[in-house]
Amino acid sequence: MNSLKLSIWNSNGLNQRTQELQLFIKLHDIDIMLVSETHFTNKNYIRIPNYSIYTTNHPNNKAHGGTAIIIKTSIKHHEIDKYHKEFLQATSIMIEDWSGPLVISAIYSPPKYAISQQLYTEFFESLGYRFIAGGDYNAKHPWWGSRSPTPNAKGRQLYETLLSNNLSTISTGEPTYWPSDSNKLPDLIDFANQ
Repeated sequence: MNSLKLSIWNSNGLNQRTQELQLFIKLHDIDIMLVSETHFTNKNYIRIPNYSIYTTNHPNNKAHGGTAIIIKTSIKHHEIDKYHKEFLQATSIMIEDWSGPLVISAIYSPPKYAISQQLYTEFFESLGYRFIAGGDYNAKHPWWGSRSPTPNAKGRQLYETLLSNNLSTISTGEPTYWPSDSNKLPDLIDFANQ
């Protein structure tokens, strides 16, 4: 398998942004798209030609939270167990690359929930020893490029979890969140861990 093009996107409601997503995937020839905040319920679905789509809804099945993975059908893969808790939703697949099995996970963690190091560790351990878990962690910390020099509680817990488990982040350092409130500044809250 040659290199793969992965992308992470917070859709803030995938149904109303499906055309935008399809255009982005086509223009950038994306192999695997990790989507957070799908806002899907059991009644929602989308189709994109030549792609398989896997979703995990919020556990209460209301239109908020949730994740999806959109992967080219030409890439050999299979879905693994969903992770759907109030504090974190994740859709995960396993692919084979030159080094063996690799789990790729799309995550969303709502801002109102605190997550302990133990819960982060349990989640990462559920993905196995080789994984990429990308999405909207709602965790701010300067280590992965957040603009605030002071991490929020989620950022501190995630940072400590990453250090204690010898995990790293993948981030451009550029903002991934642009608030609708003009008094707030853009920030980086979407990134991947491996």
